Amino acid sequence: MWILVFAALLMFVLGFAVHKLGWHFLISGYNTMNEADKARVDIKPVARLIGIMCYGIGFIFLIVGLIDWFGLVVPIEPLFIVLILFIVVILWRAQKYDGNIFDDTGRLRPGGKKKLIPIVLVSVLLLTVVPGLLLWFSQPTEVTLTNTELVIEGSYGQTVPYDEIEAVTMSYLPQIDRRTNGAAIASRLTGHFRTMSGEDVLLFIDRRIEAVIRIDWSGQPIYLNQESYEATEQLYEEVITR
Repeated sequence: MWILVFAALLMFVLGFAVHKLGWHFLISGYNTMNEADKARVDIKPVARLIGIMCYGIGFIFLIVGLIDWFGLVVPIEPLFIVLILFIVVILWRAQKYDGNIFDDTGRLRPGGKKKLIPIVLVSVLLLTVVPGLLLWFSQPTEVTLTNTELVIEGSYGQTVPYDEIEAVTMSYLPQIDRRTNGAAIASRLTGHFRTMSGEDVLLFIDRRIEAVIRIDWSGQPIYLNQESYEATEQLYEEVITR
């Protein structure tokens, strides 16, 4: 949570520095232009747009941090989708003030398309990779039981040999203090977290399902559940018979 708050404050400071203090050297691309190219950029509206973008990013980070702080089960995917669209729109909007790309009538200059390639690539990455990661982390946990081990598929997946399992219990989701290296997408918690009691655990949890399975083994304790209480209970029965 504190990382998100720090990132939000940093974005507010950067936005203010670019927008109000005129620290235009912080604008990527502009700071590497030669003086002739810089002269063809209407930098004030560009700085204003970059400042607005930084404020918007900081605001979203702050909201997500507060959601995490209060432990609210609130979908954050819409916030990230809005953030991505917001960044893409701002980046494209800023290009109209670059006289190296567009002339005074708004038409592309010769070679202007080539200079738009980096913006196109960034936009494609933002609109595909980030939503793809959100979709990946939001998927239900897939568990496979082989003759010798329990296999948790997907991100942060683990292979747990049966002979290393010390205990398997039906339990409830522990009180979470913070995320140390994981993802919290909507109701799903995936990855490494620390409980209020100071225990480091590995979670594969849908918080909408009250029942969870706790696995104590030679590695980090694991909490996991399935898409329903019944499916979780069935998985528990299968594991304890191994």
